[in-house]
Amino acid sequence: MLDDTPRIAVLGAMASELTALRKDLTDTAEHIVAGAAFTTGTLAGKAVVLVRCGVSMVNGAMMAQRTLDLFNVTHLMVSGCAGGVDPELKVGDVFVASQWGHYLDAVMGREGPGGFEPASGIPSGYGNFGMMFPKAAMVTGPDGETERRFWFPVAPAMLTAARKLAVTVVLSKGSGAAQLDKAPRVVAGGNGVSGAAFVNNVELRDYVFETFQAGVLDCESAAVAHVAWCNAKPFVAVRGLSSLAGAGDGDKLYTAFNQLASDNAALVTMGILRAL
Repeated sequence: MLDDTPRIAVLGAMASELTALRKDLTDTAEHIVAGAAFTTGTLAGKAVVLVRCGVSMVNGAMMAQRTLDLFNVTHLMVSGCAGGVDPELKVGDVFVASQWGHYLDAVMGREGPGGFEPASGIPSGYGNFGMMFPKAAMVTGPDGETERRFWFPVAPAMLTAARKLAVTVVLSKGSGAAQLDKAPRVVAGGNGVSGAAFVNNVELRDYVFETFQAGVLDCESAAVAHVAWCNAKPFVAVRGLSSLAGAGDGDKLYTAFNQLASDNAALVTMGILRAL
């Protein structure tokens, strides 16, 4: 271990997702391991380690576990942007899910006389999207028991803190070209999903909302939630909406509002830190 101080780990996939957090970080020290940077310090009155994990499910899981192995981590957090799925959510809003699922962990079915069919003996649990049938993963928890699990819960205390912030925190509307028409809000509770795909497709977006009742989708949170569950660590992911996963202007929204969404997520992340 590089540091035995009890710390809250905050992971962001991209540098832009950690920008606002780094501005308020004090007493900093940086550790480089296998090319990856781990920055320790104090944030919102708490000892933390900030980690840029990289985009993708593999990067999220790998860096979450590596952080647990190198530091005395008490809680795992993800802070950054995501694509909005629930039509009630708007760009700039911050969504804190109560559970996360791997929606692209799937069986690719073969086409039969009545349409696509999943492989026999592999439960899907959810309706298919063409040949794709979502399935629960086989996971082994900290008690050594193996089970099929689709959803990984967040820590109740961290979700409660987010719900309180939904009433008190004031999120930014941005400025200039990246200014929103209305004030964004915090929504705490509900489902989030993650998978190894950047989604810019309305048809898939609609399927994800209808099938999983998801608020947002991204490429890391469920992977980190999976690692947190297996290690019995409290977890939460805070996601600002930078796009609508194919609705609206697609890539133009992401380019314009990525930083605003990440900064709004950081405001909520720091609020949760203060409450712990």
